[in-house]
Amino acid sequence: MSRIEYHLDRIATALESISKNLSVSSQAEKKFENEMHSITNSEANFITHSPMLPEEEFFINTTNIYLDETKRKFDEGLQRKSAVKVSQNLIPMQIGFLERYLSGFTVHEHSNAVLVIKREETPKALFRFYTDLGFHRADHWKKDISSILRIATELNIPHKQIYLIVTSNLNGLDNNHVCSLLDIKISNKEILDPSNQEKLEEYDKLYIQSFGDILPNPSNQIYFLTGALHPNVVAEDIFTNRNMPVNLKEYPWITTPLFSIFNKIQQL
Repeated sequence: MSRIEYHLDRIATALESISKNLSVSSQAEKKFENEMHSITNSEANFITHSPMLPEEEFFINTTNIYLDETKRKFDEGLQRKSAVKVSQNLIPMQIGFLERYLSGFTVHEHSNAVLVIKREETPKALFRFYTDLGFHRADHWKKDISSILRIATELNIPHKQIYLIVTSNLNGLDNNHVCSLLDIKISNKEILDPSNQEKLEEYDKLYIQSFGDILPNPSNQIYFLTGALHPNVVAEDIFTNRNMPVNLKEYPWITTPLFSIFNKIQQL
């Protein structure tokens, strides 16, 4: 790529980001109409409940974002995937997903992937989805949560109506932190092994409780969905082997809280 092409690409990316922030709700609605009513990219690769759990649908939709970027990387001969492009596609998908389950509500991005849930233009709740905690490991997550608390205060949303959903534990574990909370010596690889799921669940529980100094009821506000199962890894596997089945129906989810959260918000 020439220097001119490089700068043009950077300018285009910046303009895309500006456009996204100005019209993300409109983008989400169009994306929802075109894609969310039926999952098409990788649906055949997944075994799910019928009807799907919202966690299953969300995981597949997230995987599809990574799968599209995996294909783009391959088609264009790139060295790596674009985190910017992934993020730009994840936000409209998440907005469409929430609006599908929250009847009578609208959703828009406030900033930095923080989603505002509104009823009749009145902010009611905040959502933040994380594919993983790769940039927010251990106590470092408090800085990001604190910024979300400030947004809630600014919008007059009670802090108990903030919901943080982490899709995968993969890539987000700080080993010293894990060993300290569990008071045992265990590697990240070991704790993510399915045979150690109880230990992982115990770690997640203790980790979530550690945010009691900044959140009113973290056990009902922070959730981890999966252990080592990660949308980006699954997307890579599907791209390599389109016949690879992923059994979400029998998958041992860490938790499946979304219906419960949606019901709470529906009462607001």
